[in-house]
Amino acid sequence: MNQIHVTLELGKDGYGVSFREITNVIGFGETVELAKKDAKDVLFFFIESLNKNHRPVPEILQGDYELVYEFDIEALLKHLDGKVMKTALSKASGINATQLSHYSSGLKKPRKEQRERIIKGLHKLGQELLSVS
Repeated sequence: MNQIHVTLELGKDGYGVSFREITNVIGFGETVELAKKDAKDVLFFFIESLNKNHRPVPEILQGDYELVYEFDIEALLKHLDGKVMKTALSKASGINATQLSHYSSGLKKPRKEQRERIIKGLHKLGQELLSVS
């Protein structure tokens, strides 16, 4: 089964959707759930449009495929807002909670090193939660 990587990016009014393997096809949703639904819908309509216009469907979209969702850091932090306390993520990542708020609001963009620290901090928090019995 083919995998299509879907990137969810933080936008002004929600989450933008783009596809790593398919260029010039985008989507949007006000919430993560709506953005994921739109990702499926735009691919369906993209394939339908290609078929209707007798244009070739990219090989990756032929047959079965699954969508693999990936967040950019800003979208991930926004999505986790209210689910994971910034103080806990701050402690796990070593990044100031105020700075994390700036990233999640899109006010500032984290450097590559900061993104890696945030992801490692989230993994650390996840491991700690999994160890609770």
